Amino acid sequence: MTTSREQSAAGHADLDEFVEVGAAEDFADGQMAGYEIGGERVLLARVDGRFYAIGGVCTHERANLDEGALCDNVVYCPLHYSAFDVRSGEVLGPPADRAAPTYAVRVEDGKVLVAVAPGGAPPGATESTQPEAGEGVREEALERALPWHARISAELDRMDWLRESADRMIAGLVPVRRRLVRTGLLDLLHGRWFGHALHPALSDLPIGLWISSLLLYLIGQPQPAAILGVAGVAAALATALTGVADWTVAEGHERRAGLMHGLLMTAALLVEAASSATYYFAGARTVAVVLSAVGLAVTVGAAFLGGHLVFGHGTMVNHTAWPPGPAQWFPTALETELDGAPGRTLAVPAGEKTVLLHRNRDGRISAIHNACSHAGAPLSLGQVCDGVVSCPWHESKFRLSDGGVVRGPAFSPQPVFEVRVRAGRIEVRSRE
Repeated sequence: MTTSREQSAAGHADLDEFVEVGAAEDFADGQMAGYEIGGERVLLARVDGRFYAIGGVCTHERANLDEGALCDNVVYCPLHYSAFDVRSGEVLGPPADRAAPTYAVRVEDGKVLVAVAPGGAPPGATESTQPEAGEGVREEALERALPWHARISAELDRMDWLRESADRMIAGLVPVRRRLVRTGLLDLLHGRWFGHALHPALSDLPIGLWISSLLLYLIGQPQPAAILGVAGVAAALATALTGVADWTVAEGHERRAGLMHGLLMTAALLVEAASSATYYFAGARTVAVVLSAVGLAVTVGAAFLGGHLVFGHGTMVNHTAWPPGPAQWFPTALETELDGAPGRTLAVPAGEKTVLLHRNRDGRISAIHNACSHAGAPLSLGQVCDGVVSCPWHESKFRLSDGGVVRGPAFSPQPVFEVRVRAGRIEVRSRE
């Protein structure tokens, strides 16, 4: 059961600056509520018998999180479905990219107390887990491996100009995307017809052409080298269109790293164009070689960031590529529960995965993976219309009957599950 209610914190802060918010017995498991504590909105949730408190305002657009949905340990913003872990405040899903602050929680004499200020002790609390008076608490130093490539990635997040530029550019591109989404052009650029993202496949063309161009310069064949340089520029322009299309649905670090990747590739394109132009119009072979080498070096740096996005952050990869669910029949919800759900669509656990059940107009029950193949969003929070579910994050559309992609940016169909009804209970198993 998930409910949301707004209350003002009662009582007064004690010596440790905690404030009483209510009785523990009034909170059912899976319930959350919003409170004003110390002038800030705080979300209190009970998950698996423990109480957790995080900042109650979404770090993206400042919506009240307690007005959203709580699913297990994840709360979803009511505006754009940003996902936060109520146990740690960690961001689990875009568009938010900053964690919510955490508040320490105590349960004393059956009363729930929340710290006035964020930070401090771990947020989760139950009566049985409270430290005894005088018991010492020691926090161990955190060590984290940071190889050179991780330090480069972290440095991008510290560049305020990059964040601001990316946000301004996205704000300008969103209206353009909305106008183009119905034309089918974006599906083409995302690679839906191709079965996977088109941008990585096309990116090999300018890199290969520019490498070949430099090699031809070095062996004394400047004219074909310049021609290949121009061909690389043309290929880079086509590749850039697919990259921009993918970038318009990027969030957080992916958005910032993607912008830097695009800036570097733009610089490489201009330098390579200058290399070919220098030879064609000035006959300066040495200068053309130097420019070609510089352009290729910049391209390698941009390609590194591209690989970081795909392999380090899973940008535009199929998020349902791994085994989607149980190999044996797994009992889920009662058939009557599905019929009573909005849109006759219901998300249910199936082993370690979550499955989205749907009954169509003909009475057939189907089941697809609940995590969007594009970025892992919970499809159960999206709108259902005429047997099609819309992703709540980036508006990909899937047929509930067979998982087929109706509209991108997703390009991989949702995995489907076999369904049977046994003694009134719906059972599913993976077809993989």
